[in-house]
Amino acid sequence: MRTMVHPIRLAVLATILGFNTLAMAQPADGRELGFAVSTAQDGDLAAAIGRAQAACMSTIHISIGWKELHPDTVTWNADVLENLDLINLYFAALGVKVELQIGPVNTVVDQLPIELVGLPYDDPRVIRDMQRTVDTVFAHLPDVELAALNISNESDAYWGTDLITYTQFGNMMQTIVPYAKAHYQTSHGDTLSVGTTFTWFGLTDPQTASLCQIANAYSDHISVTYYPILNDFTVKPPSAVIQDLALLVTMQSGPQPLRLAEIGCPSSTTCVSSEAIQAQFVEAAFTAWDQHMDRIPYMGWFLLTDWDSATVDTLGTYYGISDPVFLEYLRTLGLRTWQDSGMDKLAYPTLLCELQARNFCATNCVNAVAEEEMEQMLIFPNPASGKIRISGVAIKDGDPVQFISMQGRRVSILPFAAEMDVSMFAPGAYMVRMADRPPIQLLIVGW
Repeated sequence: MRTMVHPIRLAVLATILGFNTLAMAQPADGRELGFAVSTAQDGDLAAAIGRAQAACMSTIHISIGWKELHPDTVTWNADVLENLDLINLYFAALGVKVELQIGPVNTVVDQLPIELVGLPYDDPRVIRDMQRTVDTVFAHLPDVELAALNISNESDAYWGTDLITYTQFGNMMQTIVPYAKAHYQTSHGDTLSVGTTFTWFGLTDPQTASLCQIANAYSDHISVTYYPILNDFTVKPPSAVIQDLALLVTMQSGPQPLRLAEIGCPSSTTCVSSEAIQAQFVEAAFTAWDQHMDRIPYMGWFLLTDWDSATVDTLGTYYGISDPVFLEYLRTLGLRTWQDSGMDKLAYPTLLCELQARNFCATNCVNAVAEEEMEQMLIFPNPASGKIRISGVAIKDGDPVQFISMQGRRVSILPFAAEMDVSMFAPGAYMVRMADRPPIQLLIVGW
């Protein structure tokens, strides 16, 4: 996901730094929580940072496009450099670390400086310019502590199954990882973890998981973005995060820790979701995190506050996607609303309660999760190997019942009947949905 911290104006910086801020959150059992911080309509960055700190934020997620910083091999964007200077002053003063992301790809958008476009990632010119970029970025962040550095973002969405490209990128990382670590050790006197960010789909799909491993061969950690969505940008059941993170840990079973650079869930009904479903996702995400805390030391929540429609339209153009479901997915990822000063959705107080229960920091926990007022689908038998019966939902014979793989691929659509035969499905887990509306239920076939 493309985001950069809201620009901080010099005229108000001193005022913001004069505010009384919460002490840096103490991670629970070594775990840390981060946020991509966005402001409400009022643009009050200090208030947004305060709400993130109230939710135990120890790290802020900041992403910079390589060509936005460095349009060509001789030019640096002065506005981006000034913003880095302000980020350094602001977050060093607050005691908040930065999870920094920069690199040649952002999801489906090429971010190479103009003269480097078309060159392989392991070309000496690309490597040399990335080293210069690391030098420049570190020079403008001399005081703030980096929680991690990720080179490139969600690149699997751009590279697909191109073995050569993953291999070339891995070759580049073989040089860049030790270079960045040595520079950071010299300038900060501390160790830096360096990696690259792939999507959950890329790291768990058998067609790309091994390719991502090639690219990650020299990384200190494996960085991942996770959103519980299907291919049509509608939302999986909240409990799916438990199976999804278990699959991630299984598929990426090497020694490197897994960093959830981005995790979030939209709340729009257009995405077959709601505030209650988003809040239930928060609960399930922490349950999954507890189960894999030995492999997942960091969770970065995306997004603090909803984006406004104009920002979402700009992002839709950036990604080249105009699908209204996708745009609503982007628009409602926040734990708070955008209008005026923003209001907490159910997910924000739920997050506070989950953090308090694990002693991340002192939070103001008011349990506000509402029970979802919707039908409860029942599938019997489950697990199944032959015919199934579905009850508990208002649906008539012949209405479409969708069967969707855990990777979000629609496997089959069957007409609803008293009994439906699933014996032709390959063994595995499937999500079952009636038409395009909730609820969604998990079905295990063949076990």
